[in-house]
Amino acid sequence: MIELKNFIELNEQEITLVWQWRNDKKVNEFMHTKNFDIKEHKNFIYSLKQDKSKKYFLVFKDKEAIGVIDLVNIKKESCYFGLYAKPNLKGVGQILMDEVKKYAFEILKVKTLKAYVFKNNDKALKLYLKNDFEIEKENKETIYIKLNNSLNY
Repeated sequence: MIELKNFIELNEQEITLVWQWRNDKKVNEFMHTKNFDIKEHKNFIYSLKQDKSKKYFLVFKDKEAIGVIDLVNIKKESCYFGLYAKPNLKGVGQILMDEVKKYAFEILKVKTLKAYVFKNNDKALKLYLKNDFEIEKENKETIYIKLNNSLNY
């Protein structure tokens, strides 16, 4: 069973866990924001309580934390997403992707789901293309993708 726990509801142990994952070399090599301290992390989580344009979730599968999904720049028409798995955990990318799509299209009811991915992040790009995302544009370092809400969601 898959469960989403909003970051604003995380306990101290879960806050620390997410902070450790986020600062893991395998995770943050593909992030714009690199290493940050626990105080910055807690301040960020606290800021989410006031910010309706962002949703961050710790994802659990059968009570085990497996990754994080986020939806940002949430507007009526669209939002951007991100996801990452627990470091060294394999095979959960599709589960996280399914949860992103379900939340964006069924809960937020956006028409378009967007993201950008570094060109050297082959695994993420492969996952997105497998899930019918289209490349919207690209520059030297980044590929911008989108997925329109289909009748399936």
